[in-house]
Amino acid sequence: MNFTFVKWNDWDAVKCSVNQYELIAGTSAGPRILSVSHGGNRNLLYEDFTNFRVDEWRIYGGHRFTVAPESADSYYPDNEPCDVKIIDSKLQVSAKQKPDGTRLSIVIGSGVGEEGFEIQHILENNGKEEWSGALWAITCVPRSAQLLASCTAEDIHFWPGTDPAQWQQVNNRMTLKSGDFRGKAGWHSEHPLLTAVQQQGTLIIDSPGLSIPEACVDYGCNTEVFVCTDFMELETLSERIFVVPGESAYHLQRWRLQAFTKKELYNT
Repeated sequence: MNFTFVKWNDWDAVKCSVNQYELIAGTSAGPRILSVSHGGNRNLLYEDFTNFRVDEWRIYGGHRFTVAPESADSYYPDNEPCDVKIIDSKLQVSAKQKPDGTRLSIVIGSGVGEEGFEIQHILENNGKEEWSGALWAITCVPRSAQLLASCTAEDIHFWPGTDPAQWQQVNNRMTLKSGDFRGKAGWHSEHPLLTAVQQQGTLIIDSPGLSIPEACVDYGCNTEVFVCTDFMELETLSERIFVVPGESAYHLQRWRLQAFTKKELYNT
């Protein structure tokens, strides 16, 4: 994989290139992944121009890494410049250490067969107390994308304010109806697989980490999707992890990118 330090919009960033695949990791804040594209096509990730925020935390768009269950710690501001290292053909982007001694990093490498990317999410505990929670990886894509998510679960959790009629579980997949609505659903999957199909290409996210519903912090869910007018959030979570001081925890995602074809809607 090739790395180039670049300016991306107003961000300091690193461009990661492998074959026809390109990923832009922001380093001005985060760690964040700002863009991913295939064959020179447009960005498959959502870019926020509304300055949406929760207190000092900003959405920015793209891909982010945080912790669950959802709390103030999930929205701890990640607006400061990151530390950047290139180690063994992989890019590591690390946030500043939090007051409790935890530090979040993402490590980006090429995927198997150099098809896309592997994203390793790492929480280091440099504090004095044991940390407990789940690692939560969230990818924003435009609302215009078509969702295809693996879903064999019978128990689907709908967050308050969500209309279940807008969500369709057919042939072991969850899809969304079109329309201007807001909601969130989650479930447990043996192998989380989230696909966003767009005219400029298809992004496929899979998370091979094993978990059981009883060990998941969010109503037994390790797969979650949030939808609103402008974007969707495709989310995978680890099960609850206990990290003693001096140790680290990991949550892996594999990203594949493909050119769009109608066949993608049925065979992904």
